[in-house]
Amino acid sequence: MPALGTQPPAEQFLYSDFLTFRLDLTSALLINRANVVYRERWNLDVRALRVLRLVCAEPDITPKAVSQRALIEKTLLSKVLAEIEARGLLERNPHSSDRRSIALRATAHGLEVAQASEALGSMLEAELSHALSARERRLLEQLLGKLSTSLLASEAGAHPDQLDKSP
Repeated sequence: MPALGTQPPAEQFLYSDFLTFRLDLTSALLINRANVVYRERWNLDVRALRVLRLVCAEPDITPKAVSQRALIEKTLLSKVLAEIEARGLLERNPHSSDRRSIALRATAHGLEVAQASEALGSMLEAELSHALSARERRLLEQLLGKLSTSLLASEAGAHPDQLDKSP
């Protein structure tokens, strides 16, 4: 153990060895590359398009549900929704079953952008993950699903086997 006030050798603290760091790095690199294409095409980023696609998939969804499903903090989501709305891609209306809440719904133009961006996103994802074979990609998806299920179960206080019955 090094003396107080001295730094241990840097190689003992290689953050790149942590799974969380590698996942963050990979995610950031993939998102940055996709953002270049999305901004050029629609002047929107991955986050905004993710929100728009979610609103299209679930008409009349509330901002709270979008925040939870898209994993976006409420303050940031508010800015994203304002941008998308200002661009004429979605509209806000009073929620039919809860007057205290807002219902989000895509406009016709918003639906077009969401569909086109989903198609382009699928092509980009395939292109950006070209380093993996089809088998490796499926395995990665399985492993990430298993890890996510396990972490969600531990947050919910359940055993992972109670949530995931897939092989």
